Amino acid sequence: MQNKSTIDSKEEALNFINKHGFVTLFPIRGRSFPSLYQATKGDREEKFNKAWGWADELSAKQRQIYYGKRIYGQVTLISMEMLPYFYKLYKKDKFTGTPEKILDFIKQNGAISTTGLRKNLSLTGKNKKNEFVKALNTLQMAFAITVISKGKPPRYTHIWDLTENWVSEGLIRRAESISKEVAKTKIVTRLLENRVISKPEDADPLLKLKM
Repeated sequence: MQNKSTIDSKEEALNFINKHGFVTLFPIRGRSFPSLYQATKGDREEKFNKAWGWADELSAKQRQIYYGKRIYGQVTLISMEMLPYFYKLYKKDKFTGTPEKILDFIKQNGAISTTGLRKNLSLTGKNKKNEFVKALNTLQMAFAITVISKGKPPRYTHIWDLTENWVSEGLIRRAESISKEVAKTKIVTRLLENRVISKPEDADPLLKLKM
């Protein structure tokens, strides 16, 4: 799948995400998947700045899309229409080790920056970085925590909170009202429509779905 570089505004970026249902922020090497960066007009730097800025505006500031790690473990932008289906399939609350410590800290203390988390949980230093990043990714992939505010380059300091505090009660109720089978079918259908896969069974290794 190739994305034509035609997007030149935040509104067009939102339409692109809503049309596909879910896209990655940046291209994934060796993988075919719709990417906002790839579909954006401009040279390399322009595309990066535009795509990052729009993702920030539309997610953290305006809550018109969801920003988090999912497809191939990469930053994924999900439309609000499709979010209940992802939330239903992947939402998880129980963890062990460092992910559990991070989640418990946020539950007890509320939204906090990446730096604050590392300091409070004694996860500073290069030797702890991989452990910390892996734990954050685990929690994002399970829709347990999400970024509610993003800093500017080059620091990219994030503010984290529970996903359930970010999404609306209505969205949570909608997710609870559908079955996992329905949620999976909805996501697979969108993948077929986007020509990411050619047959339904191809979705399982891509999305790591276990029913």
